[in-house]
Amino acid sequence: MVGNICEVFDKASGATVYREGTATRFECGDATFEIILDGFEKMIEGAHPMPAFGVSLDNETRKEMKRGTWVEFEFKDRLFCDGMPFEKLLIYVMAGWQGFNLVRYNSECGYHGRCFYLNIRGDMTQFYNLLNSV
Repeated sequence: MVGNICEVFDKASGATVYREGTATRFECGDATFEIILDGFEKMIEGAHPMPAFGVSLDNETRKEMKRGTWVEFEFKDRLFCDGMPFEKLLIYVMAGWQGFNLVRYNSECGYHGRCFYLNIRGDMTQFYNLLNSV
């Protein structure tokens, strides 16, 4: 059980970056993974978890992942935060945004259900640029 969703990312076993539907996977320990994780953790430093604005529908989320820039953090074990389980957390990254949903993935239902939401202190521009340069 994780108390604050911001504390979960150091448990990530890998990350996949999606750019216009093309996926690139980075394993924990790879230099690029460490750059992505560091950039993400800097972006969410001082972030405030908030109630999510909506829920995810698996088929709609998969369709949206074919456009734009996304990052997905994967975990070896199923984790729980606020009573909600997840194996992966998917984030749509958009320059200028000051908050975002963390879409939960579970192997039995995919990207379906309630999300987490983080309100960040700055915006996502620097992290967006980082993901589009790796």
